[in-house]
This record gives sequence, structure tokens and C-alpha cells, in this order.
Amino acid sequence: MDDERVLIALAGLADRLGRLETGQSAVDARLDRMETSTTTLRVDLMARMDRLENSLTDIRNDIVVNLGGVDAVKRVHDNTREELRLMGDQMSMLFKKIQRLETRVREITGDP
Repeated sequence: MDDERVLIALAGLADRLGRLETGQSAVDARLDRMETSTTTLRVDLMARMDRLENSLTDIRNDIVVNLGGVDAVKRVHDNTREELRLMGDQMSMLFKKIQRLETRVREITGDP
């Protein structure tokens, strides 16, 4: 009777071991799918980050180009302002010279 119980217990253990191995195979299969999914996710994320980096680089380049244009316009504006100031100085000198000449002409012609 003891031998029979041992055989029954061994048969039960063998059955449980078979189910455990089946469960382990299922876990292994799920782990393989998870690894594949993780790899796919990583590749997708890296591609997305690359696209975002490229977009950011394009935006940064646009900003640099626009700032260069703004700097050029500012220089033109500053140069124009300086040219206007110089012209004003020249016109002031010419106006004073014209006044002196008018005074001399009046003295020569005797006009009041």
C-alpha cells in the first residue's frame, strides 16, 4: 500500500511538473513578445526623438537666420541715422555760409 501511495504521489508530482513546464513555456513566450515589443518601442522612440531633434535644429536655424536679418536691418537703420545726422550738420554749415554770403552781398549792394 505504501508503494501504491508513493506511485500516486509521484504521478501527481509528474503531472504538476508537466503543468509547471507548460506554464514556464507560456511565460517564456510572453517574455519573448515583451522583449520584441520593447525593442520595437525603443526603435520607434529613437526615430521620434530624431525627428524632433531635426525639427528643433530647423527652428534654431530659422531663428539664427532671422536674427541675422534683424541685425542687418538694425545696421542699415543705424547707418541711415548717422548719414542723416551728417547731412544735418552739412546743411547747417551751408545755411550759415549762405547767411554770411547774403550779408556780404547786402553790404556790397547797400541793401538793408
